[in-house]
Amino acid sequence: MAATSLVLLRHLHPLVGLPLSIARRAATMRAFHFGTVRPVERGTVGEYALHVQCAWRIEGAAGIVTGSADLWRPLRPDVDGEAWNYEDGNLQDALLQEWLGGYDEQTRSCVNPDGRLLVEAIGTDDCGGANFTLSGGFRLVLFPEGSGGEDWRLFQPRTDAVHLVVEGGKIVEA
Repeated sequence: MAATSLVLLRHLHPLVGLPLSIARRAATMRAFHFGTVRPVERGTVGEYALHVQCAWRIEGAAGIVTGSADLWRPLRPDVDGEAWNYEDGNLQDALLQEWLGGYDEQTRSCVNPDGRLLVEAIGTDDCGGANFTLSGGFRLVLFPEGSGGEDWRLFQPRTDAVHLVVEGGKIVEA
C-alpha cells in the first residue's frame, strides 16, 4: 500500500463504528455527516463531516442505490428538461431520503433516525478514492475523476482540527 492510501486510511479510521447520520446538499456538493448529531447555529452537524465534490455512489446488494449523476435527473419523467433544475426536485435527494429513512424539514437534511447504517470498514486507493463499508451490505464509494479541483474533504465541524483535503486525487492538506 502506497503513502497516499495509508494517510487516507489513518485519517478516515475514526469513522469506523460511527453511524452515517446526515446527508445534505449545498448546491451540487454532497455532505455526509457521521456520528452523534448536535445542534449548531442554523442547523445540525455530526462529529465528522465529509464534503464530496467528486463522483460518488452508494452501492447495495441490488446495485447502485444512488450517486452523483442522479442530481441531474428530475423526479418526474414528464418535466420539461429545458426549464428544470436540480433544486426543483431531483432523483438523488429523493433516493437518499428513502434510503436513510428520514427527513428533517428544519435543516433540509436526509437523516438516519435509527442509526442503522454504521461504518464497518474503510478502504482507500492511491488516486484519492475511498470506500466506506456500511452495515446492511451497503458501501459509499468516492472516486476522484480529474487531475485538479477539490474532490472531497473530511473534517470535524466547529473545531480547529485540520481538514483532510483531496484535490485532483492527491492529498493537499492533512
